[in-house]
Amino acid sequence: MRSYDCAELVKRKVESDELDYKSAMSWQQMSRQEKGKIVRHLTAFANTRGGFLVIGVSEDASGIPTLTTGVTGEEAGSFDPTPVGDFINAHIEPPLDFTIERPVVDGKQYVIFVVRPFRSLPHVCSKGVEGELQEGVFYIRTPEASSRPARRAHELQELLRRCMRNEREQLGRILRGILYETGFNSAPENNSRSCDLVQDAELYFRKRRWRKQEGILLKFTVIPEVQIGEKMFPENFSQALSDTVFPCSEPQFLSRQEVACGSEITGGIRRLSPDKSLMWQIFDNGVFCFFRGISGEFPLELLAQFCAEATCFAGNLGVVFDLSEELFTLQLSVETGKNAVFDGVLRPSGENISAEIKRSVADLNSGRENHAARLLRRIGEELKFPDKKLDRLEAAIRTFLERR
Repeated sequence: MRSYDCAELVKRKVESDELDYKSAMSWQQMSRQEKGKIVRHLTAFANTRGGFLVIGVSEDASGIPTLTTGVTGEEAGSFDPTPVGDFINAHIEPPLDFTIERPVVDGKQYVIFVVRPFRSLPHVCSKGVEGELQEGVFYIRTPEASSRPARRAHELQELLRRCMRNEREQLGRILRGILYETGFNSAPENNSRSCDLVQDAELYFRKRRWRKQEGILLKFTVIPEVQIGEKMFPENFSQALSDTVFPCSEPQFLSRQEVACGSEITGGIRRLSPDKSLMWQIFDNGVFCFFRGISGEFPLELLAQFCAEATCFAGNLGVVFDLSEELFTLQLSVETGKNAVFDGVLRPSGENISAEIKRSVADLNSGRENHAARLLRRIGEELKFPDKKLDRLEAAIRTFLERR
């Protein structure tokens, strides 16, 4: 699912294949048919690409959802996830993956159902509701903002293709977990050229910025298992590379502006910021390097955001190269110099903590929050941060990736 902003959803005023509005209502006072309609919309979102149902926005005289009335506190409280989930999943198999949010926008409260697309099997109606739900039917969401049964051949074929792709990715994750997490790795090691390129890029940055070794140095690299050839770089590579950046107001990894300012050099593209605190470089074989020197305190919360942004970038980079099953190695390092303050604690100079994961592009993109959390935990444990704090930040990573 793409990132979302609750205020933007409330004010968008246009229904689509991922957004629907309902006027203020109470779950406890709704009829069985009204609840069935909600289930139909949520199921259609899950069977398409995920979506949002916003309660508290009514249509004006022209039929446009512009009246942002909000809901009362009592109405918002009636949407308790337990009874709501019990009703929904009594009518749908497998259970829907959704959350209920109650944001306040411009002083008014709303209820928003956040529905995620199915990850294994599409959802089918297992129990009908007269006039709203038909047993045995797969509901989908259309561009015309309609939640209806999938009745055309190409619609059912698309559900089947997505189901097969999800099953293939899940099997791939299991096999890779056996091969790489247990140490039984039959794949060849990354070639020496990739390692040499990473070292050359780091030396270039250190000579210009981190020579004094003060503060904290973040290093992040992406190394494809296969060599990326020239034919795999799209013609509009600069724009494609910019699109790989996770959009947020205060990035800790890369901004699209930083990517757009990259300059072509022999064997790749490089960008060194004017203050020489940040550098990124991508080589002609697909190896990507990132370095950032940080002066002053660096909270662990910002490292969590960094892990999330960097993991998304790596997965999107694989999409740019039109890869899916090929393996990418992600390496994150935190090095401390003089006066390095990490999360309010002065760290000893000379620490060098590293974390590494190796996953396919498809796996990175389907489980980005899990892989980002894994990088964070491995670094956090080495830095001896409390488990409770790491647990909280792992949960925050998922929220960050879903909301800007």
